[in-house]
Amino acid sequence: MLKRNVFQALVTAGLFAVAPSALPVEPTAVTVHLSDGGKAGAGMSLTLVPSTVPAGPVEFTITNDSRTLKHEFLILPWSKDGNALPYDQKTQQVNEDRLSKLQGVEDLNPRETVTTRLVLEPGRYIAFCNEPGHFRDAMRATLIVSSTK
Repeated sequence: MLKRNVFQALVTAGLFAVAPSALPVEPTAVTVHLSDGGKAGAGMSLTLVPSTVPAGPVEFTITNDSRTLKHEFLILPWSKDGNALPYDQKTQQVNEDRLSKLQGVEDLNPRETVTTRLVLEPGRYIAFCNEPGHFRDAMRATLIVSSTK
């Protein structure tokens, strides 16, 4: 009881304060769907909802909607056009070794859902699948991370 009273007295007197940055921040939720288009003939896609989030912790719930193909969810800060990523025509993949700050989840099995939490700074990001051929088949999306909530 005494400790609590001392703490309250310090806070009331302005001698002790909890910095806002010290308080836990709830992550922003983003839903990610990875799709190969299925039998309907639609192309491959990677969708992010929402596509704009505040800086800080972001919790991605990633679902591979495919019935047969593995997919990936990779993300990195990228202010240029997606076609400027280092793409290797021979392997039909983005050269991951030439990218810094690359994060994400590799090799999601068909119908698998996983959740990952990343801390993102303000900026423009590109999210993509890097299974062979998938990046060039439009499995990419832009995520904007704003500096305020």
